[in-house]
Amino acid sequence: MKNVSVNPIKAVLLAVAGAASISVSGVASAVSCGDVLTSPTVLSGDIPACAINPAVTLKEGASLDLNGYTISCDTPVGIGVRLVGAGRVLEDTAGGGSIEGCATGVSAEGDGGHLITGISTTANSLSGVTLWSAGNTLEASYANGNTGMGIRLMGDGSQVRTTEATGNSLMGVKVVGNNSLLRLNDTSSNSASGIVVAEGNGGIIADNISTANGVNGIMMQAFGQTGWLIISNDAAGNAGNDLMDQNVPPCTGSVWALNTFDNANDACIQ
Repeated sequence: MKNVSVNPIKAVLLAVAGAASISVSGVASAVSCGDVLTSPTVLSGDIPACAINPAVTLKEGASLDLNGYTISCDTPVGIGVRLVGAGRVLEDTAGGGSIEGCATGVSAEGDGGHLITGISTTANSLSGVTLWSAGNTLEASYANGNTGMGIRLMGDGSQVRTTEATGNSLMGVKVVGNNSLLRLNDTSSNSASGIVVAEGNGGIIADNISTANGVNGIMMQAFGQTGWLIISNDAAGNAGNDLMDQNVPPCTGSVWALNTFDNANDACIQ
């Protein structure tokens, strides 16, 4: 069934994702493998094949600008950049840098409220970005080509906006936390599903593109979730159901409306 088209979202996403949204006041510094940062810092070179887990940690008072450089792990078993405390900022104002070859590229922990913007994560074995704590924002970033998942939202009240999670070996985005927001993202061409809602209750999935995935476009697993608004997404052309609600009966306590899709597992999904 074809409904409202949202193809112009792709152009908006790419335009916004290419722009740095904020700049922290940091000094270009030689950061080494395993360093723990406590002040605003700007990378002055790559951190290659780091054997220390995490490769870099941001504690209270710290922010980090990749400045176009790359942080990589020597084996895919640790964390690239770990954010602890509250309100850390991780960005790449120059663009072109990445966090790669780890188990998790970016792990947002602690008290939350962290901002991750303009960051690229790739070739990470578990996930590109995992938002463990509450109230985090991931925007204008790229979690593409990871051998695990693109993005995991584990804590409550986090947002992912204007971000790509494409070409990952597992799902593009997995949502576990309550009251999550996914808007204006591209979660296409993943080997598994584009977006998977697990245990989390209440949230909005709107204006996303989730096409050409190996399983489903947007899937809600059977955990009895309620309070979801899934609206105005383009989810056509997936190998399985474009839209799927595995709850019995589907659509209980959640609304699927104004989406563009070819097939769904129940007529209540629109």
